[in-house]
Parts: sequence; structure tokens; C-alpha cells
Amino acid sequence: MHAGNWFAYSSAAAAVAALIFSPKRLTGKEIYITYFVMIALTIYTDLSFGLLLDLYDFINPDVSLSDLILQIALPPTAGVLALNFMPSGPKLFVLYLVAAVAAALFFEWLSIKTGYLVYKGWSLYYSSAVYFLGLLFLRWHLRFMRKEG
Repeated sequence: MHAGNWFAYSSAAAAVAALIFSPKRLTGKEIYITYFVMIALTIYTDLSFGLLLDLYDFINPDVSLSDLILQIALPPTAGVLALNFMPSGPKLFVLYLVAAVAAALFFEWLSIKTGYLVYKGWSLYYSSAVYFLGLLFLRWHLRFMRKEG
């Protein structure tokens, strides 16, 4: 198995374990909805930027079953974890936002170094914007669910 696959599967297993064993600040319904929203956003984003625009690949240019398994495990779990620990106050949120984007960029850099992620026109700069907007979306998403539910 390719080193990138080992890295990705180990990361997914660690994220799932962290989600299972971490203290929950979200309800079961919020976790469930967020998980599936994150799956949809991840697949849509990766199909658009990775497959259609061909800006990056996961190990190889073909879409594989392992790519799909990781797409429905790692990013959604990371999103739920990020939302679970997201502070509600604006000052703490700004610090959290900076730290979470930095952590995501570090993880992506490790993905590149292990060969799991291969850039073909994409950059960490673009990812920083995606992570920043994604965390803002998650903050809005939680407020929306709590107002509606």
C-alpha cells in the first residue's frame, strides 16, 4: 500500500476515534446533519476542483474506492470535531479560526509530503481560503440548526 494511503487511513481512524471518545457539545442530531452536509460539500468540492478542473489528485488521477471511503470518513469527521469544539464567543472564535486553519494546512502539507495529495495547479494558499470559509460556514450552520430545530 502506498505511504499516502497509510497516512490517510491512519488519519481517518484517529479522527473517528477522537470523535467517538471526545466530550460532545453537539447533539446527536447536530452531529448527524453536520456529518452528511460535510460529505456532500467534500464530494462536491473535490469533484469540482480535483476532477473537473484537475487541480489536484489523491495519489493517482483515477477516482478509486479508497478515495471515496476516505472522502466519507476523514473530512466530515474533522468538520464535526471542529464544530464540536468551536467556541461561541467572537474573540475566542477568531483565535480558534486561526488555529484550526493552521492545523488544517499542516495536515494538508503532511498529505502532500506522504504523497496522498498531489497538487497540479492547487496550492496551500487556495486551501487556506477554503478552510477559512468552511469554518465560517460551520459556525453559521450550527446557529442555523439551533434556530430551526
